[in-house]
Amino acid sequence: MGKRLLIRRARLFLAFSSAALLVFASLGAAMAQDGAPRRLNIGQTVIGTLNQQTFAQTYTFEIADSAPVTLIAVSSTPALTLALTLTDASGQPLAQTANLSGAEVSLSDLSLPRGIYYVTVLRSSGAQGDISGQFALTLSAGGLAAPRPAPTLAPIALNSMSVALSWTTIDDLDLEVRDPVGNTVFFNNTAAGGATLLANVNGGCTNTVRNPTEIIRWAPGRVPAGSYEILVYYNRACRQPPAPVDFTVTVTVNGRAQPPIQGRLNLNEQYVASFILESPEAVSVQQGGANPLLLNLTPFAAQISAPRPLGGRTTVRGRIDRNNQADVWSFEGAAGQVVSIAMNAIEGGSLDPQLILLGPDRAVLASNDDASNETRNALIASQPLPVSGTYLIIATRFGKNIGGTEGNYELILSGTGALAIPQTPVAPLSTPIGAPTEAIGGAGLAGLPVGALSISLTWDNRADVRLLIRDPENRSLFSDNRRVPSGGILVRQDNLNCNNPTSTPITYAVWQADRLVAGTYEVQVWLRDLCGETLLPTYALNVNVRGQQVLSVREQPDLNGRLYVTTFTIAPDGTVSAGRGAVFFKEALRDVGDVRARADTAEALVYGRPSFGDIDDAAPFTVYTFRARGGDRVRIAMRTTRGTLDPALYLLDPSGVQLAFNDDASPNNINSQIDAVIPASGRYTIIATRFGALTGGTTGSFEVVVVPTR
Repeated sequence: MGKRLLIRRARLFLAFSSAALLVFASLGAAMAQDGAPRRLNIGQTVIGTLNQQTFAQTYTFEIADSAPVTLIAVSSTPALTLALTLTDASGQPLAQTANLSGAEVSLSDLSLPRGIYYVTVLRSSGAQGDISGQFALTLSAGGLAAPRPAPTLAPIALNSMSVALSWTTIDDLDLEVRDPVGNTVFFNNTAAGGATLLANVNGGCTNTVRNPTEIIRWAPGRVPAGSYEILVYYNRACRQPPAPVDFTVTVTVNGRAQPPIQGRLNLNEQYVASFILESPEAVSVQQGGANPLLLNLTPFAAQISAPRPLGGRTTVRGRIDRNNQADVWSFEGAAGQVVSIAMNAIEGGSLDPQLILLGPDRAVLASNDDASNETRNALIASQPLPVSGTYLIIATRFGKNIGGTEGNYELILSGTGALAIPQTPVAPLSTPIGAPTEAIGGAGLAGLPVGALSISLTWDNRADVRLLIRDPENRSLFSDNRRVPSGGILVRQDNLNCNNPTSTPITYAVWQADRLVAGTYEVQVWLRDLCGETLLPTYALNVNVRGQQVLSVREQPDLNGRLYVTTFTIAPDGTVSAGRGAVFFKEALRDVGDVRARADTAEALVYGRPSFGDIDDAAPFTVYTFRARGGDRVRIAMRTTRGTLDPALYLLDPSGVQLAFNDDASPNNINSQIDAVIPASGRYTIIATRFGALTGGTTGSFEVVVVPTR
């Protein structure tokens, strides 16, 4: 079998070589008969057609300055494989290549002197065979890097197409599908691009059914060809205690069901897979996996070992698709330099960018999927570089090797010079604390800098344990935001997303300003992922202010990802006090205790009439009641009117059983909101509190109101 394969490859190579020689020999004749070859500009993509009569297409381009040149051709027809030849102005061959099995062929980083050149795109079989189809050819040179060309795929006429999600429990799972041109259909956007979500089954744990199915269906007609991404979310457990849910996704095209996708999710996890539609008969389903943001970089080991240097360029372009799931770029950074990296999707497609920054030791320094809640573009902002050396930027997509979005992108690198620690003074909310009790600076844990305030988290296995610090200005320092205006910098975070895990991990934050902002700091610790470990880690959390140990906590994280929340307060005179700490149980009323006795004397709310209150350490929650009839639809809203308060709401039924909890009304709105359908007539209880409840650190005034909805 191997010998026959070698003979076949040899024949194809001979056919390609003969075709190439024919092109070289007849280049002048072709120009005389058909006129000059079409001109190809640097940074341009052109579309051409190859068939039995025209098995080669020739283009000309000019290099004005000596610069590395890259030529990439991509076939839009699976059976059409390509070859490239490059000649100088006299027709002298300079380079040639062929891909006998894939869609893409390239000549990369060619050093060419100034002059005129010709590039020819051929069928890799030469004049043999009758395969025909289109290709896209792109030229890039020096700093004017062009993205890898996209295949030109015509829309496909279908009688029917659907994606169905089914599971066997009453829990709330959700289905989302992204099509090749960027349309998205899910429960908050139920129709787009000819597709419709038929029903949001078990949504919000209301009207639940066992053995549910959610279906996204396309109307008969023309649909985009290309890669479709499928996402499954486990949003809410409608049974207690929560348990993993097994599910099946089935793609059906023109009545033909494709091989099913099967998976399992825990609460708050998501699963990503994809399918490629080339024709009604050519549908390929790509199995996926859970937790698509985990930073498993093993599939990109080859690119990481041979990155593409940015050189002096600050802007480059590329393409992410099924054939190229990541580009790895390198740049030289100086210790203390602060850089920002943006990855923006351009020129159509469906690409959902993701950025990963690796340090000179190839450890992950930062990553980002969405720059904000309003965009899919990725941004690593104001990232300090800890040492001098070669840094790597991985430009990829959501889901990386298991994702399904595709498209061109632009990568922009910017930054400042060597500024070891930002020294710009920040105006505090209150009087800064007094003079330090010891000199600031020097080296502390693992050689990390010692600051006016340092917070360390260490644990004893390869799990991904997270740390978040909220300062008195209500700014949060964590893995996706490693610098805050009050002077805090997250200088190290090990085992992030299970990437390059170590059994002696450290996460470390430092404030090195000469003056600290007075006020309450909130600290959160939680388990993000066990990363294959079978035992829970034990972690040590330590807080030091100007050489004084304020907190020293030794705990095990909650297995279900609940947060341990604690606080410490720096007074204007420099004295420091620690708050209590506990796990924040959003799902149960352990945070606020039994409030049934308070309900009898609590303020009764009237529909549409707001009430006002304050949350602080002395009064971390307020109890309200309201009367409603069975079937009423109500909205309970709580918003901050003053201070740093991060509101949270509980809703209890007349017997004191928790019906709902909400911390954030939406991803970019920290106010709280509960939309509920009242199950039976009676008196219901509202608990207005803050994130962390008894152990939280935010304080302020609020407004709460109950209004009927339809």
